[in-house]
Amino acid sequence: MATATLSASELRRAAGGWGRLAVAIAVIAGLLVGLLAGAMGGSGVVLAVVLIAALVVPIVWWRFPASGVITLCACATLIEQFPYPVGIPGLDAFTDRIPIFTSLDGALNVTGLVMTPMDVMVIVLLLVWLTRGVTQRNLRVPRSQVAATLGLLILLAMIALIRGLIGPSTEGDGISGTTAALWEVRPWVYLGVAYLFASQAIRSRSAVQAVLWTFILGSGFKAFQGIYIFLRTSGLNPAPEAILAHEESLLFSIFMLITICLWIYRQRGPLRTIATCLLPFVVFADIANTRRDAVLIGGLELIVLFILVYVGRPERRTLLLRSAAVAVLALALYLPLEWNGTGTLASVATAIRSGIAPNTRDLESDAYRIDEDADLGNMIRQNLIVGTGFGVPIVYEYTPVADISSTDTIIAYVPHNTLLYVWMRTGILGEAGLWMLLAAVFLSGAQVSRSGDPEVAMIGTVAACTTAGWLVMGYTDMGFWWFRLALALGILLGVLQAVSDRERWPSTSPRVGAGRSPGTPGA
Repeated sequence: MATATLSASELRRAAGGWGRLAVAIAVIAGLLVGLLAGAMGGSGVVLAVVLIAALVVPIVWWRFPASGVITLCACATLIEQFPYPVGIPGLDAFTDRIPIFTSLDGALNVTGLVMTPMDVMVIVLLLVWLTRGVTQRNLRVPRSQVAATLGLLILLAMIALIRGLIGPSTEGDGISGTTAALWEVRPWVYLGVAYLFASQAIRSRSAVQAVLWTFILGSGFKAFQGIYIFLRTSGLNPAPEAILAHEESLLFSIFMLITICLWIYRQRGPLRTIATCLLPFVVFADIANTRRDAVLIGGLELIVLFILVYVGRPERRTLLLRSAAVAVLALALYLPLEWNGTGTLASVATAIRSGIAPNTRDLESDAYRIDEDADLGNMIRQNLIVGTGFGVPIVYEYTPVADISSTDTIIAYVPHNTLLYVWMRTGILGEAGLWMLLAAVFLSGAQVSRSGDPEVAMIGTVAACTTAGWLVMGYTDMGFWWFRLALALGILLGVLQAVSDRERWPSTSPRVGAGRSPGTPGA
């Protein structure tokens, strides 16, 4: 009886402690989001709604940690990093005006307030993870090759930030070196936090499914936005260069990977049905967006997918080979028909042709990238070992390039080729750390993709293929700097870690692969 009484007392004290911590987090978040509401200049009703959400959301995250992962995933798939024009004033995806990734200093007219609403969310999520772990005595960090290499890369990014902040004051295209350094470090912080929180918060099959649903519904919604903009701008001359943001190239590919894998791994249910119904719209929006890198991303991801499934799923080889044969035949018929086409359906052929027989515009773009890479190479040679640190303007004078700062102000600090950019900023250790991370993810994804549990195997395949796409975008179009992509990839890697550690999930939770073959090695 005494033992039972003591246990009940301890439980009450623990519950009280958890409640006080949750309230403290809610108050802090309320103050921070209150500043955001003031920055947005909303009415009293809007302000009240935002403040109530600021109090409630952290408590929900505390009670249901997976909801924090879903929130990050929704922001990544739905909200653009920057506003962008499409040729008609006022016509855009409207979600690009939601200031999730926008600094608050300009809105509040307070010098030095460089935090963004996403920064606030990340801080609150870290507080939730830390306080839950301490109070429940289960605080831990992932232990895997992916975690180790990602941790090393983030450490080197923080060193690059410190070096940039303590270095001489600089400015490029109207952006101070300090502001630029903080913008440059953000994607690495977001990548790490998303991975850490997802790896700890995902503890059931339903949580994994919720993440997949968010990717599907978020990109599906974005596809309809893109199609609407396409229809509204189809008569413009000249037509807009794109209808959606750069990042959609990878985010749409994640949608397609999930949908394909739901069929390959025989995952029946409403998720597969909805994803399949939305697939034609997503494919059309991706084509209409006319991003050349989308073809490269999709091509490499399909190659990685083919290899992983062929090796890990012998029973699906016949289906895989037949599908590949049909795809090759369709491509053989499509390319001659659309090789010289100019319409939307010719976008894929145009992207392939630009790499084989580029037109004048393609040649100019390629020449710019070559000259830009030459300038990066010169800066790398000057700081080969430790790099320049963040916030140092790129010197585009060794090999002069066209000035595009009027349309892309961050180009003074972040080039298109972020593979070389990582080396330039963090030195040879940072570049090595990046490739170690990529290798660790590919190895982990390959291991998990061979799991006897199809649901687990699907996560490994999607994570590995997405990482291949992230690598392509990092090479072609600032891919390692886009905040949304850092969040999306971090979440997928965190889910990969979570399903690899599923033996640690609560016994009352419906587990991925419950009643099936045992798990595979950790991520």
